Amino acid sequence: MKCFIISPIGQPGSPTRDHADDVFECIIGPALKEAQVDGHRADHVKDVGRITKQMYDDILNCDFCIALLHGFNPNVFYELAVAHSAGIPVILLSEKGIDPPFDLKDERVFHYDLSPRSIHRGDNVATLLTMIDGVRRLQGRREVPFGVNLTPLNAAASAPPFFLRDETNATADFWRQLVGGARSRLYLAGIGFTGWKGMPGMRDVLAAAAASGCEIRILTMDAQNPAFANMLNPNVTAHDPASQGTSIAEARSWFRSALGDTAKAEVRALKSGILFQQIVIFDNKAFVSPYLYSASTGFSPRLEINESCSAFGAFVREFDELWKANAPAQNA
Repeated sequence: MKCFIISPIGQPGSPTRDHADDVFECIIGPALKEAQVDGHRADHVKDVGRITKQMYDDILNCDFCIALLHGFNPNVFYELAVAHSAGIPVILLSEKGIDPPFDLKDERVFHYDLSPRSIHRGDNVATLLTMIDGVRRLQGRREVPFGVNLTPLNAAASAPPFFLRDETNATADFWRQLVGGARSRLYLAGIGFTGWKGMPGMRDVLAAAAASGCEIRILTMDAQNPAFANMLNPNVTAHDPASQGTSIAEARSWFRSALGDTAKAEVRALKSGILFQQIVIFDNKAFVSPYLYSASTGFSPRLEINESCSAFGAFVREFDELWKANAPAQNA
């Protein structure tokens, strides 16, 4: 893996340079070495050429960045914006007791401590190693943090139209951004999506999407579906089919309440047919997670498919068939 360190540099001997060197030599350098990651700062490169172009190349061609926010340097924020636009994962470093600006509060932030005791114990290096491991688990996934439906800057034209993640688990922010970014359609088909009603702000985001005219269809399992009980592994789920069915019905009521009486939003119970996977379709992208008997949905792999992939149409058709099979006349 390759890492580019976004950092204030300053003149040799200046307080800014001394602080940047301390952080690199005591924290970043040792962590990168232990993680077997190649990393450098802009001033470490001695090649002749335009510094700005080298900086762009370093950011756009690295696997992740580490950004030192010391002094809130404007150049650092500019380079950070380039990395975000390219969907490059970034680990933010801020001094202990100093929070990053509001726009960065939800990013990966590590508050380092340059006190002799903390450095001696290796606390900083251990924490940074954990965060680097988290980046490694992304498996090269690039995603623009301010819009899940945006194409990352410098994305390869030949990139495959799908991506496989090893887990379906995602943050509440991810799902809120997805719903909030939907413009033409948002289709959900799954066992229950019961966790959505506990996500702060999700109700308002769903209501806004419905009010905007986005077509929203939500299809979840009905407890009376003959396949329902057999989809639940008692060794995996903490609830019996009856209580799980009640929880799913309550979630459907919550969805209906959140969407309100809007013409293009509807919630249905799936009494006919069976779900072999969770399907989430928003605009021109699909998220598909196979249902595994051995694991809960959050720990199932997730396939992310762009509209340009032929499989996208297959899952849209699957959703449409299940949706038609459970038209209101068939539901109580």
